[in-house]
Amino acid sequence: MKDSITKFILLTLLATMPVAIYVAMYAARDPFHVVHPVGKDLSGRDSVMAGNNAGFLSVETYLAHNDERHYDSFIFGSSMSQNYKASVWQSHLDSTASILHFDASSETLTGIINKMRFLNSHGTVIKNAMIVIEAHMLSKKPNENDILYIQHPATSGAENWFRFHTLFFNAYRRLGLKTILGNNLNVLNEEAVDGHYANRIEPINEKYYGYIDSLIAHDPSKFFTAERLKSRSHSLNPKQLGYKVNGEVEELLVTIKHILDENKTNYIVIVPPCNAREHLHEHDLWEMKTIFGENKVHDFSGAPGYTLNELLYYDSSGHLISSECTKLLDSAYRVKPVSILNPFYTLP
Repeated sequence: MKDSITKFILLTLLATMPVAIYVAMYAARDPFHVVHPVGKDLSGRDSVMAGNNAGFLSVETYLAHNDERHYDSFIFGSSMSQNYKASVWQSHLDSTASILHFDASSETLTGIINKMRFLNSHGTVIKNAMIVIEAHMLSKKPNENDILYIQHPATSGAENWFRFHTLFFNAYRRLGLKTILGNNLNVLNEEAVDGHYANRIEPINEKYYGYIDSLIAHDPSKFFTAERLKSRSHSLNPKQLGYKVNGEVEELLVTIKHILDENKTNYIVIVPPCNAREHLHEHDLWEMKTIFGENKVHDFSGAPGYTLNELLYYDSSGHLISSECTKLLDSAYRVKPVSILNPFYTLP
């Protein structure tokens, strides 16, 4: 009997040993920067690994630096919001504003609400907010089954760290021993442009493409090559998207507005242009202006100078180059938005 138990224990240990080794290596090497707190730990590595879970990084940066920086101004949105520079926005705010990019890859309205509530739960008042809402965000739902998009447990409402790390561990395990035992752990490259990964300004969580921006400014032909432009297969004809603001989406937008009102936030909503030549439906624009205010919502999604010019984008996904984001932001603060009629109202 004793021998049988001993044999059972040994066989169990042997069977679980590979998993234990994987777990130990995952914890020690932390390939996705989600095991050990980030924030200050990344300050010596400004060239961060592309493809990090941006939402997780945003929250951890806040937790790491808020005690000293006392953030009160936030840029919400997806990766589309990253190229609106904090230094430019600062020029339109009080000089004491403390800015943080609080974005997430493929952000959703629910994700923005969760982040706002998270900030308030930690005693942070949102004094200023820039919310970048691309047209497709209106119909997106949180993706909790992908390592790039799953929300930080502290903002998801579930606080399920076990499920969070199980998702990342399984992604790590699927890489195979050859990759894991080697030095190439930069396994995610979604945010790489032309093989160049984003640099990052740690305390404000701002990413930028230093090398590429320099090329675009001084010799754009070296970046906007014929081959690269040819690969961007967008329709030549601009089109209006179908309207997306149904009852559920309207409730999410109203919730965001309610939180902004509670915080007495000075805010601006930007609908960015898209090189896929798709622009916001007039019904959705009217709904957003009705909820947030006509002078708060700035729709650039159908601007011809942007939707028809591939030279203004880093990639085919529609990430506008930072110099153009600066122009849009300055324009939004300078130009009074045009009032629009209810698209469902028929003139007599």
